[in-house]
Amino acid sequence: MPYRGFVQEQASPAQRWAVALLCALVLISVAAVAPWAARPWPPLAHISGIYGAATAMIDLATFWLLISTPRPHRSHVIVASAYLFASLMAVLHVLTFPGALFADRAVFGSPHAVSWLFVGWRAGFGLFVVWAILAETDAVGPIGRRPSAWPLLVALLAAGALAVSSQLTDFGALRSDGQRLLLSPVSRVGAYLSVGAAAVAVLLIWRRGLFGRAIYAWLAFVLVAEGAGVWLSTHSGQRYTIAWYMARAEGLLANSVMLGVVAVHFRAVQKRLTDAYLTLQHRTEQLQAQVQKRETAEAQLARAQKLDAVGRLGASLAHDLNNILQVLTGRLAIIRRRAGESVEGDVQVMRRSVKKAEALTRQLTLLSGRRRNQPRPLEVAPVLAEMEDALRSLVGAHCQLHLSAEEGLPRVALDPLELEIAVTNLATNACDAMNLGGRLRIHARHASTPDHPQAIAIEVTDEGEGIKPEILGKVFEPFFTTKVRGHGTGLGLAQVHAFVTGSGGTVQVDSEVGRGTTVTMVFPATRATAATANGRLDAAAVERPPLEGKVVLIVEDNADVRDASSQLLSAEGLAVRVVEDAPQALALLDGGFAADCLVSDIVMPGAMDGVELVRIVKVRFPAIRTVLVTGYSDIAERAREEGFTVLRKPYDLASLMEALS
Repeated sequence: MPYRGFVQEQASPAQRWAVALLCALVLISVAAVAPWAARPWPPLAHISGIYGAATAMIDLATFWLLISTPRPHRSHVIVASAYLFASLMAVLHVLTFPGALFADRAVFGSPHAVSWLFVGWRAGFGLFVVWAILAETDAVGPIGRRPSAWPLLVALLAAGALAVSSQLTDFGALRSDGQRLLLSPVSRVGAYLSVGAAAVAVLLIWRRGLFGRAIYAWLAFVLVAEGAGVWLSTHSGQRYTIAWYMARAEGLLANSVMLGVVAVHFRAVQKRLTDAYLTLQHRTEQLQAQVQKRETAEAQLARAQKLDAVGRLGASLAHDLNNILQVLTGRLAIIRRRAGESVEGDVQVMRRSVKKAEALTRQLTLLSGRRRNQPRPLEVAPVLAEMEDALRSLVGAHCQLHLSAEEGLPRVALDPLELEIAVTNLATNACDAMNLGGRLRIHARHASTPDHPQAIAIEVTDEGEGIKPEILGKVFEPFFTTKVRGHGTGLGLAQVHAFVTGSGGTVQVDSEVGRGTTVTMVFPATRATAATANGRLDAAAVERPPLEGKVVLIVEDNADVRDASSQLLSAEGLAVRVVEDAPQALALLDGGFAADCLVSDIVMPGAMDGVELVRIVKVRFPAIRTVLVTGYSDIAERAREEGFTVLRKPYDLASLMEALS
């Protein structure tokens, strides 16, 4: 439905009382002045000019406010046209009134013209109001229909017609008694017609129940004031009387009140629009915040999905790849045992490559959250010191490695292998960032966080190219790398982030382009001693029983792993028996095979995996020492929680012997 504007606004009880009171005051003042209406006052012709100019400006402002309403109802346009007509007639009144602008004459027209225009002005305004009241019965137009411009055109034509017709005749609007210009009977009849038009308009407002609307209630006051003024002025019989001056004062007052009412209305509309704008702005900001949260959540979901995909990839690769690495590890030990010290250098190079491949598979599974850390209390300084030789070999001669640690650092609960991988990843990235060489500094120091007053920080600082601000927030994303193709996987910093956060710590990157980068890993301190880890005694803290002569049953579906493990354990003086799956192992044990130890892979073909096998063995043969080995398995962590010993592939002979003991 089109906006119907001011014509539809309901008048408040206070407004209706104000209209009634003002109408009563106008009528009382007219009745009080009527006996002295003809008393002459000093003839101030310029008063008419002031009155006409002020009225024209007020009516024009009222018209502009009313017509500015978007797509108003027809009656609204007609009321606006009434004020356009009145403003034009006020201008004509000033131009045709003798002495209003020039001292002794009008701008144009005869002395009769101004009287005819004044009558037409007042009568025409009342007729426009009658037109607006009758238009209230019209149905509202369809949505989007522009309001009719006919009322505006009628106002212009009516003003023009009255201006032209007033110049065509000098017929008796005024008469002279030799000293004064008096109103003729014809002029009186015209004035009374204008009063009649105002009275008809007020009567229609009353009869049609429009006093309940603000604009018609105030139009009633305007019509009463102007009608009473015209009647009083005509009753005086001539110009420059008390009634003549009073009529202009009442007309000016009535028009000013109407302008004030319309201005207050549009001020209220503006306030509502401002409030609506502020509300819309607030809701827009909320919507933007929700959109931002949604985008953040979507980014986190995408990252989680990427990590999950990486985890699935790592899970599928880790088992098979670690089995291959286990074969290589076992065969390297056999080769070294057979060839002696002459192949030690080659063996060490191959072991380092195996270790790097193992670290890669661990990164794939750790950063996806599929594998948990295995923390134990550590003293960081000795661990870093043990890593120094390997790090110097890794970074090469063009990077100057400076490794240091403050004294008295508290212990932290970390997975030592994951710590080594994280530091190695950071050192590798730092050296890659220093193409022309530079200083690489690894420093462990005391630190604190809001949640942990005692903590340690491990800082890895380089003097490389630095990281651009626009990509700084992406450095921990999996597969994101700035290195050239073939020189980086994009998993190093992702592993660092997963390891640090999984250990209850925080990691921060500070970088300045052209100055270098510092990666700071902060870990909370722990009160646990180095002799315990997850409630179990450290293997190094207890005396190991001798294993020579013991019988070991190996359950492994990979033939190469079975063969390498069998040769290594046999060389250590153990009696070894190998089978391919869990049912074969149970059949062998149930048949009387006396084994001291059982080494079983977790993931094997068939309905029974290694965990289920050792559960059965623990029940049937509690004296058998069991060790589970795995390249990767989701259930390995649950097996550890059940108290089973789990060894990760690729493992060396020393690790296996330690687990068996």
